[in-house]
Amino acid sequence: MNLPQKIEALRKASVFNKEAKKEAYQLLKKEKDYLIKCLNEDVKEDSVFRNYEDYIVSCMFELKGLMQRQKPLKRQKVFSSKEFLEFYLNDLKNTPQDKKIRKVGVFDTETTDIYGYIISYAFVIEDIQTKQTEEIYELLNPKAKISEEAYEVHKIKQEDVKDKPSFEEKKDYILSLFDSVDMIVGHNVFFDLGVLKRELERIKYFPHIIQIPIFDTMFYSWDIVILDKKKQPKLEEAVSFFFGRQNAIYHNALEDVKMTLKVFNKLIKLSD
Repeated sequence: MNLPQKIEALRKASVFNKEAKKEAYQLLKKEKDYLIKCLNEDVKEDSVFRNYEDYIVSCMFELKGLMQRQKPLKRQKVFSSKEFLEFYLNDLKNTPQDKKIRKVGVFDTETTDIYGYIISYAFVIEDIQTKQTEEIYELLNPKAKISEEAYEVHKIKQEDVKDKPSFEEKKDYILSLFDSVDMIVGHNVFFDLGVLKRELERIKYFPHIIQIPIFDTMFYSWDIVILDKKKQPKLEEAVSFFFGRQNAIYHNALEDVKMTLKVFNKLIKLSD
């Protein structure tokens, strides 16, 4: 992923929950002039938004006297992922408790090959205020051959999935999981969202799943996790950096989302 794509990935995380956004956009229908006023005051040629939708929502809540609106950043240099994390955590800190993100869904898949069909997915929902979690893990019949290379990674055999439901049979349930959370979390989650998008396109279904707020732990930890070579950290590298070596079976979708959740919770507590 090149630098512009990395920056775009970092700007997709949101601090607001779904109910807060709905409330703000209802207010916006009556108060567009106030948003225009804010934009006229804040936006300059060198301005860049951490998250434009969050900025709009914060303007509406400022109008109600609930918070100060978020300020655009000055594009004076290239921001590191560590700086973007600091911007995000600062916005999160300044968001009223009842407006903050609450439910996050950590998502991962395993596939028949690198561009193939889903054979397993995991989705862990966490209430980040109470720390209560719900774990979903399921094997799917891809109706396609699992490559030897893929098997060597995740160890899922063809016979393991032959009697499992197909993706098309589980499509509505999987999409309902996305609808139930305020933000999606994953380690290189854009890969898994791409896999999901291709599966949906195969059955002629085209929802805007990518529009959901996204917090990618790989990108946010890029400049924080120190490795021998400067690169995007693998999940096991990020976990080892923050927590030491763990007894985890990586490339099992459920195990991966549980480890990703640990990294996410660590990242959003770094300013404490």
